[in-house]
Amino acid sequence: MTKNRIAAIAGCVGVAILLVLAAAACSSSSSDKTTTAAATTGGAASSTAPANSAATGSSTASGGDAAAKLDSISGDTTGVTDDQIVIGTFFAQTGPAAVYDPILEAENAYFDNVNKNGGINGRKIKYIICDDGYNPTKTINCVNKLLQQDQVFMLYGTLGTPTTDAAQPLLKSAGVPDYFIASGDATWGTSGANFIGLQPDYVTEGTVMGKYAATTYPGKKIGIVYQNDDFGKEGDKGIKQGLGSSSSEIVGEETYEANAADWNAQATKLISKGAEVMLIFSTPTQYAAALKYEKAQGKTVTWIASSVAASSQTAKLAQGAMDGTITTGYLPDPSDPGAAAQKVDKWLKDHGIANPSAFSFYGYTSAQMLEQLLKSTGKNLNRSSIAYALQNVAFTGDFKPDLMEFSPKINNNNMYPIRYMFMQKWDESKGAFEKVGETINLAGNS
Repeated sequence: MTKNRIAAIAGCVGVAILLVLAAAACSSSSSDKTTTAAATTGGAASSTAPANSAATGSSTASGGDAAAKLDSISGDTTGVTDDQIVIGTFFAQTGPAAVYDPILEAENAYFDNVNKNGGINGRKIKYIICDDGYNPTKTINCVNKLLQQDQVFMLYGTLGTPTTDAAQPLLKSAGVPDYFIASGDATWGTSGANFIGLQPDYVTEGTVMGKYAATTYPGKKIGIVYQNDDFGKEGDKGIKQGLGSSSSEIVGEETYEANAADWNAQATKLISKGAEVMLIFSTPTQYAAALKYEKAQGKTVTWIASSVAASSQTAKLAQGAMDGTITTGYLPDPSDPGAAAQKVDKWLKDHGIANPSAFSFYGYTSAQMLEQLLKSTGKNLNRSSIAYALQNVAFTGDFKPDLMEFSPKINNNNMYPIRYMFMQKWDESKGAFEKVGETINLAGNS
């Protein structure tokens, strides 16, 4: 993301949120696992499939110049046969970030269902997962294994900013795409057609959080805790942009390392300095630990966290201490009573996921996005044709995943799929998030 774009979005966010408030993140060992799975072909969803992309939007790849262009593109077909696509990912299945494992469960369930219904354009998905423990050194091992041993066509849904940062040079050198990265690093929006994230970028998210804090809690003393890598640093940058002149209320900032067991001491230090509002960019395990710890110490502060920690599953980890905390969000939680959330919650339960979480919803949405991209690319699937389809065919505004509020629009000038956010508060008595104000549409289009 360019500095000019960040500044422009920050300005828009500032205006938008003020109006709203006025209205109210491998070793090649035995931790690897392989799943064979895929997506519904054509537009025919089975009776057991979700209301998927075939039902909620259509690709333009089937007609006109786009189809002809896609048919004519040649490129690397490593990992692609007439009946299979080999896709890989690195993901933390061990360590503190293993809390995100429900993302993988949902993706596997979705791809399994797709495969059972014939695959995508006649090809089934073989999904290979390498556990890197959210450790960049192990990530390099994972990438080498996936590219050299497993011969994957592409990477998909890789978890984490520091880990994907470590992987990117290898992937660029090999010409291998990494799509719908599970990270809000703004870098993915400016890295070319072979890289794209899914969630809103962290600078924008931090700006929303900072503006909300400044507007809702004027004059309150502020403490900031963030992960000591690009994830946390970009969030911290955004927070300060959003706070504006209220940055003078900051009593201190503390960082923690990604694989630290907790950051309880850092939180205590800031609260002892007088922090009344805590702004947090953290993964769920450490966030929940801090909430429990400070509650046990009898400390009462206002917590505002990024969407990375926003889940009913985090609330379970916090054991009641998340009540009243505020987070940003862009997808509903399974506790949401809305029709779309309840429909997907039921689908996930019907497909083997007993207790869906917000991370399950993220995985489901990510899988829908990949399905749409692969379908739109058509039979002539190679690393060049899929890059063309990403920027020109698959996401032109006529396809909307079940859980998104706005249709993603992706092209070479906009590689940010989700450009809206909302604020939400956790109500422990209801076991649910409740929106605070209206959704902020950062893209300015619906």
